Amino acid sequence: MLVEDCNQLNQLAQTATDLRKYASDLGKFRDRQAKIEELVSSLKPLVIALRAFRDRKLVSNDFSQQANVLLAEVGIILDEFQKDRGWLIEKPRLNSLQSKINECKSKLESQLRRAWGEYKNRRFPNTNDDLLGLLAKIQTFKPTVHRVRALLAQLATVDYPRDAAHFQEIEQAIENLTEAWNSLKSDEVPPVVLEFLRAAATHGASIDRLTPEVTAWLNEQGISRFFYIRLSD
Repeated sequence: MLVEDCNQLNQLAQTATDLRKYASDLGKFRDRQAKIEELVSSLKPLVIALRAFRDRKLVSNDFSQQANVLLAEVGIILDEFQKDRGWLIEKPRLNSLQSKINECKSKLESQLRRAWGEYKNRRFPNTNDDLLGLLAKIQTFKPTVHRVRALLAQLATVDYPRDAAHFQEIEQAIENLTEAWNSLKSDEVPPVVLEFLRAAATHGASIDRLTPEVTAWLNEQGISRFFYIRLSD
């Protein structure tokens, strides 16, 4: 009887010791939990953006390999935690998971930026800042030029659409930009002048485009001094 009582006391003492240890480590466990949740949450915005791109069939890459790597790492953490719960509170143990998540984030961001760049090349109108500068000097075009530049500045801040709703906003902004760019014409400006201005602001206008009508219009608008004649290559 006495032996059994001693054994029970030893067990209770060990349990008490374990409880004190786990109680002292509770803050560390919570810290590790918060860290893991933070790491996982950092992937969510990228996954949401990726879903928006895939819904528009703009990304076709298979990310199952990256997902399997992360799942394998999580499996290792769970196995080790079940063997030794104190394993998790050792800070270096999470470095591998953090490294793999950062690698996955980098690949996702790279793919999203690449897809966004390709999308912009297809959808954005071929605007020209030099031409906008010329047209901005003409009173008739000033409001539209201002709108085009405002939309370009707005779109320039977008690394890539973050979700479906943001994508819709961006698509609308691109439509507005295209409409504004294409509207840079006026009944007060002869077509031959518009053709000259567009050519001069892009690859250069040949001298035969500088007709008397164009010259007269440039002089009337007071912008002829902004044009120069030079030999082509």
